[in-house]
Amino acid sequence: MRGDTVSVGDNKIIDRDIYLTRMQRSILDKMFFIDKVFEPFETVVDFGCANGELIKALMRMCPEYRYEGYDIDSAMIAAARENVPEVSFCDKWDDLKSDPKNSLINISSTIHEVYSYGTDADVTEFWNRIYGSGFRYVTVRDMMYSEKLERPADEDMLAAVRNGAYTRQLSDFENVWGSITTQKQLVHFLLKYKYTQNWEREVRENYFPISSEKLLSQVPDGYEITFCETFALPFTAWQLRKDFGITLKDHTHIKLILERKD
Repeated sequence: MRGDTVSVGDNKIIDRDIYLTRMQRSILDKMFFIDKVFEPFETVVDFGCANGELIKALMRMCPEYRYEGYDIDSAMIAAARENVPEVSFCDKWDDLKSDPKNSLINISSTIHEVYSYGTDADVTEFWNRIYGSGFRYVTVRDMMYSEKLERPADEDMLAAVRNGAYTRQLSDFENVWGSITTQKQLVHFLLKYKYTQNWEREVRENYFPISSEKLLSQVPDGYEITFCETFALPFTAWQLRKDFGITLKDHTHIKLILERKD
């Protein structure tokens, strides 16, 4: 993004260790692409690499690739360099050393943060970098809603939430996002109510800035979609049954693999 910085104001990560632990629990799911890409490439570039834990796991499984990490948070880059010292990490886009044409760029749990904390110009620059650099593969895993969620909220689900134990979080959420009237708002809340340790940041972060339909419609002609899956995390579905006695039938995430056309 412009200047490689994002001002997050009061939405900074208060407890970095808890934030990283949460991210690491989904490491296996974030490696979904590794058995689904077949054309030769040399390097995996992890965009939004945090402390490098995903790269560390990938290196154990696929030592034949080179790895490089990018994150705008200089503290995360410092932690990544300590965690995986044999890998190159940087916090400035222009410092990436890999040849995009022989690389896979992985974008995991990052798109919603770019939209949440960046300007419109930052968002445009993000997509220009992803699609304009000529990466062999682009892989995405992130929270993403379907436009079908823009319907009235399920009355039984909403009643269960309003009568549940998380009234403070619900009140905070509605103060930020408005009274829940749509299924999109309801599912948005259900994805974040448990993250109380960094709550002041989480409640304001937009988990659903764009729909899966819009994301797919914006894929440029130079790429083809070789894999696409929309889904709800099994852990989230279990947690909602446990906390509210409700069943989540809507998808909340997307996995996507794009391959450059030659």
